[in-house]
Amino acid sequence: MKSMMNLRHTLGVGLILMGISMPVKADITLAVIAPKAGEYAQAGTELFNGARLAIQEINDNGGLNGERLDMLTIDDRCDDRLAVSTAEMLTLLKSKKIGLVVGPYCSNRFDEIADIYDKAKIFQIVPTTVTYNLSSFDKKGQILLLGTKAQMSGDFFKFYNRNFAGLKVGFIYNDKPETGYAEVAKTLYNEFRRYGKSELLKFYALNREQGGVYDLARSLDEDGIHLVVVLGESDETVNFISAAKEVNAHLIVFTNKSLISPNALKKLGKSAEGIYVMDLPGLKDSLMFTENLVNLRLLGIEPEGLEVYSYVAVKLWGDLVKQVKGFDYEKLSQAANSEEAREKWSEFLMHSGSIKSAKYIIEMYQNGEFKQVY
Repeated sequence: MKSMMNLRHTLGVGLILMGISMPVKADITLAVIAPKAGEYAQAGTELFNGARLAIQEINDNGGLNGERLDMLTIDDRCDDRLAVSTAEMLTLLKSKKIGLVVGPYCSNRFDEIADIYDKAKIFQIVPTTVTYNLSSFDKKGQILLLGTKAQMSGDFFKFYNRNFAGLKVGFIYNDKPETGYAEVAKTLYNEFRRYGKSELLKFYALNREQGGVYDLARSLDEDGIHLVVVLGESDETVNFISAAKEVNAHLIVFTNKSLISPNALKKLGKSAEGIYVMDLPGLKDSLMFTENLVNLRLLGIEPEGLEVYSYVAVKLWGDLVKQVKGFDYEKLSQAANSEEAREKWSEFLMHSGSIKSAKYIIEMYQNGEFKQVY
C-alpha cells in the first residue's frame, strides 16, 4: 500500500515537472504531446490548438457515444528521454482514462515509444512526419498521418533530377537526433547512389558558430557546390543561407518551409529571392476535407499548418469510435485497418507498416510570395 502511494506521488510530481496541463474532469482524455517552449514551440502551439478545436466541436455535438472528451497537454521538450518517460507514465495514469495519444511531435526513439503505447493498448495517431525504422514494427493501434521525414529526400531528388541534374549538391544539416535530418540525409544518399550519382552529393555539418557559417560557405564554393539543401534550426539555417548567398549570389538553395518565417524572409532580404522550400501538402484543395475546412474557416483557421493535422487526427479517431460504438482498443485497431476506413480517410491514413507517405510540395520564393513549382 505504501509503495503504491509512493508510486502515485512520484507519478504526480513527474507529470507536473514535465509541463503537463491536467484537465479538471473528463470521461475520456486525449493526450497531446508536443513542445511548449524553445525552438519548436510554435509547432506545439499549432498541434495543441488543432486538437483542442476538434475536441470542442465533438463535445458541442454531444460528445462521443455520450462521453465527453478532454485534453491533456504534455510538454516533452523534444527530449528523447522525456518522450519515453512520458509514454511510460501515461500507461500508469489511473486517474484518467486515456483514449488517444496524439504525437509525439519529435523523437528519435519513436520505435520504443510506439511499442510502449502498443503494449498498453493506447491508440496513437501521429499528425506529423516522424523518424523511425520502417521495417522494425507494425503497430495495429497506430496511425501515421504524414508518414516519415524520409519522403522529403525522394521528392527533392525527383525535382533535382528533372531540373538540375549534373549539379553538385551540398547537404548541410543539424545532426541532433531529435531533428530527424540524419534520416533525410541517409535517404537522399541512397537516392543518388541508386541512380549512380553519389559522387555529386556531399554532406556538411551545419556549424552553429557565427563565424563558422562563412567558413562553411567558402568551403562549398571551393568544392564546386552549386546547389545546397539546408536543414537546421530556424536561426542557424537563416544565418547560413545569408552567408552562403553573400559568398555566392548564384547558389541555388533548398530548405524546409517551416524554417523560413516572415521574420526570416525579412532578415534575408534580397537573398531570399529564388529560394526553394519543401513543405507538406496543405488541405485547401481537398474534396474530402470540405466540411472540416468550412468548420475551421468559421473559426478563423486556414487549412495550412499543423493545426489542421492534429484536428484531423482527433476527428479521424472520433470517426472510428463512432464506427465501433466504443473505445475498445482491439475494435478500434480493426476499424482503422478496414477497407471502409482506408476508403474514407485514404488521403490521410498511413499505417506504420506502409511505405506510402505524404508527398512534399516544392515552392519558390519570388517577388514577395511563394509559388508552387512541384
